[in-house]
Amino acid sequence: MSGAVLPMMRARIPVLAFALACGGCAAAPVVPPDLSVTNPAVEDAPQEGATWWARAGDPVLARLVREGLAHDTALACDAISLAEADKRDAARAKRLSMRRLFAPKRAAGEATIAPVHYAHAALANRRAGAIAEAYIAARLAQARLAMRREAVAPWQDNAEIARFRREAGLVSAIDGSLAGVMVDLDADAVTAAETAFAQASARLATETGLGDDTIAAALAEPPTLPASLALPDAPAPRPVGVLARRQEQAAALARQGTTEDAARAALASATAMSAQDIDSATRAVEAARALADTATRTLAQAERAARDARAGYRAGTELFATLYVAEAAAEAAREAAAQAQAGLARAQVQAWTAQGLGWRAEDLTPKAPEIAPATCSGRP
Repeated sequence: MSGAVLPMMRARIPVLAFALACGGCAAAPVVPPDLSVTNPAVEDAPQEGATWWARAGDPVLARLVREGLAHDTALACDAISLAEADKRDAARAKRLSMRRLFAPKRAAGEATIAPVHYAHAALANRRAGAIAEAYIAARLAQARLAMRREAVAPWQDNAEIARFRREAGLVSAIDGSLAGVMVDLDADAVTAAETAFAQASARLATETGLGDDTIAAALAEPPTLPASLALPDAPAPRPVGVLARRQEQAAALARQGTTEDAARAALASATAMSAQDIDSATRAVEAARALADTATRTLAQAERAARDARAGYRAGTELFATLYVAEAAAEAAREAAAQAQAGLARAQVQAWTAQGLGWRAEDLTPKAPEIAPATCSGRP
């Protein structure tokens, strides 16, 4: 029996030797084929001067977004996680250095940044948009408060005129009563507007991570946010979310041996979704611009009617009811115009965010803060 086993063992020796010799071959990483779509370049990122907040025309907005990103807790915690992940990757790469000898070399200029770094840049892109939207909301609340305060004096003046005309026997007491009601309503409206502005300022402080005094000082400066922010003329950089997806697909190719066709299909789907987001945001800008234009024309008509009604009432040619309707309509038109202008600015920021214009090249290699925020202590 031993004589029969011996030839079989001799036959298996070459097979075992071949398997042992190819042990290192099996451990070599699988490198994806050369797909340009899976190698986004760092140059796709906007530089500081090209970010939307630097081009928006409002220095207060630009400063708050810049400082808000620098103080953002989520970004700081994510940067710390990235630094720790990079250290682990470096240690793993050192251990696998021998295996890398069997892998094809990367082509010159090929991106080597991990998907998590692009995810960090995508987070910066979203955070910039959130800060800007909080700023626009605070400016809108501030404008409403100013309008409410400005409306008090005319109604008080109208009440005085109604009282004089009532004493002269020219009108009934209802004019004075209506004027008094409007003065009281405006006082209540001022109080409500003050509360809304305080809440909007607090939200902006939360979004930026800045103190209440800093926010109050910033909002004390006159807003210069233009009514319409122009979309960039040049083709927009590829949104960072798509870049991250492309890197993830490249990594999936290496880990799982995914076919090139499947990877391209997944990338095409991600790019199409991004294009749809950009198209929807652009359409929203156009709709908001049309609404703002209409609101501006309506406001001009309402203010002209209010001026005529006020002059007519003082001259005794118009009833107080006419003045009441005209003043109320003008006040509503002013608020609608402010709301429409804020909506246009918000739609514009959302369009810029959809285009991925809220991140920079340095967001791909963020510096971890020396002292971690307290909220990062519970990180896994």
